[in-house]
Amino acid sequence: MENKNQLRTDSEQNISGTSGFFPVIKLFLQLMKKPRYFIPFLLISLAVPLILIVYSVVIPVSRFQAVPWSGATTDSLHHEVKPSREQKEKLATFIDLEKERIFLNNKLHLARQDSIYLVLDLKDSTINLEIKGVTVRKNRIIESRMSNRFHLIDHENLVPWLAKPFTLEKALATIPKAPIVVKQAPRDTAEAALMATKPEPPQTTAVFFTFYFDRNLVIEIDQNDPPDEEDFEQIKAYRKQRKQENHLSLWQKMNLVRHADQKMKIRLVVSEEDARSIYRAVPMNTHLILRW
Repeated sequence: MENKNQLRTDSEQNISGTSGFFPVIKLFLQLMKKPRYFIPFLLISLAVPLILIVYSVVIPVSRFQAVPWSGATTDSLHHEVKPSREQKEKLATFIDLEKERIFLNNKLHLARQDSIYLVLDLKDSTINLEIKGVTVRKNRIIESRMSNRFHLIDHENLVPWLAKPFTLEKALATIPKAPIVVKQAPRDTAEAALMATKPEPPQTTAVFFTFYFDRNLVIEIDQNDPPDEEDFEQIKAYRKQRKQENHLSLWQKMNLVRHADQKMKIRLVVSEEDARSIYRAVPMNTHLILRW
C-alpha cells in the first residue's frame, strides 16, 4: 500500500512540475461535479452570448434609421403602413420628380458661379466637369456601386440632404494634385537658354483617389486600366491610408446605427485619363451635384 501511495504522489508531482495547466483542469472538473457550482456556471455561459446578441444585433437593428446627415431629422411613424401597389408607384414617381427638381435647382445655383464643379449623374453614367453650366469635360462611368443606405433614406431625410450642392473637404490620392517641376539654377544665361524645364517623374502613374464631401458623402474613384507592377506599393499605401481614415473601433461600429452621421459611399470606375483629369482639374472646396 505504501508503494502505491508513493507512486501516486510521485506521478502527481511530475504532472504538476511539467505544467500548471493540468491542476487547473482537475480543479475545474471537480467544481463542475458539484451542483452549486455547475448551475451558476451554466447560466452564465448561456447569458453572456445572449446579452451580446441582444445588444449588438437586436437593439441596433430595431433602432436603425438610414439618416445620412445629422442636420436632417424626422419623426418616425410607429404604426405599420402598407400602401397599395398603385400608391407605391405614385410615391416613387413623386420622389423621382422631387430629386430632379433639386438637381436642376443645384445646377442653376452653380451656373451663377465662376469656379469649376462636378456633376455626378448616375442615371446617365457620367461624371462631368462643368463651369457656368457648360460641360468642359464629359467622363464616362464604366462601373458604379452605391451604398445600400441610399435606398433606405426616407423622403423626409432625402430632401434636406440633397437640398444644396456638396462641398469637397478632403481628398486622398495616389498621384499629386499638380506635377512637381524641378529646375536647376544655370551658371550663366547661355546655359539657361539650353536648359529645359521638365516635371519630376511621378512616384506612380496609377490613379486612385477618394473625395470626402460634407454631409458624409464619400466618392471613391478608381481607374479601369490595370496598374503597372511598380505602382503596387503606392496603391497599397493609399488604400492603407484610406482604411485608417475610415477606421472605427468595435464600440463605434456597434453604436453607429444609432448615430445620425453615417458615411454615404459611391464607388466609380473610369478610365485612367478621365480619373487623372478629374482629380487635377477640381480645386479643393469645389462643389458636386448628385443625381441617381
